[in-house]
Amino acid sequence: MLPATAYLPQVLNPYVFMTDKQRARLTMMQATLAVLDQHAELYATNKALGTARAGLAALVQNLDPTAETQQGAANPHSAGAVKKATKQLLAQRATEVAAALLAYADEQQDIRLHTDADYTERQLRRSTDNDLARIAKNIHTQATAHFTALQEQGVTQQELTELKAALDAFQAEQVAPRAATADAKAQNKVLATTLRAAMALLRNRLDKFLVRYQRPQPQFYTAYQSARQTINTAQRRQKPAV
Repeated sequence: MLPATAYLPQVLNPYVFMTDKQRARLTMMQATLAVLDQHAELYATNKALGTARAGLAALVQNLDPTAETQQGAANPHSAGAVKKATKQLLAQRATEVAAALLAYADEQQDIRLHTDADYTERQLRRSTDNDLARIAKNIHTQATAHFTALQEQGVTQQELTELKAALDAFQAEQVAPRAATADAKAQNKVLATTLRAAMALLRNRLDKFLVRYQRPQPQFYTAYQSARQTINTAQRRQKPAV
């Protein structure tokens, strides 16, 4: 068997979620470690048991932060609120520049530019994320190309800079959740691998080491066996009402 440290994962991202079964196993391992720590003096001279206990503790330490962040990780409400605000800002900035472009297009009788700039803030807010990003990018491109003419309307470089910044922020928020979700799939495999390593360490080493304490230290052995019981309360079925 590889040493426990060989299975240590990287810090898991907040989109990684434990199943109820995995959480129950982690709780069991924490309880088992607590029993081992309470009776540490009984196996102080047992180097093999001490090493196995340290390996389990290292694995649990890497899994524990993940369990603590399950409920609060990637809160969809707060993330949605941030994205909505960013979308509204982009729609506002794009509309301001588009208005100047539309006036210029009308003056030049440029039908294509008129079409590219013919958007209200309400229309942009109601656009899909992909459409808004595409339209805003085109407005910025056209405004940059016709900047000299737009200056006569009072359009400044600062306005174009703010539009580009709003677009960049919006596109970053579009990409981040997808990237995090893809990364989470890979890290969920790491989590499962780490849990399997911890369970193997328990079954193949710690459980076997504890057999030798069954007769000389029955209280320690019984406490260990009790802690080793995995209780998955989420899978319990309620009895039908009588």
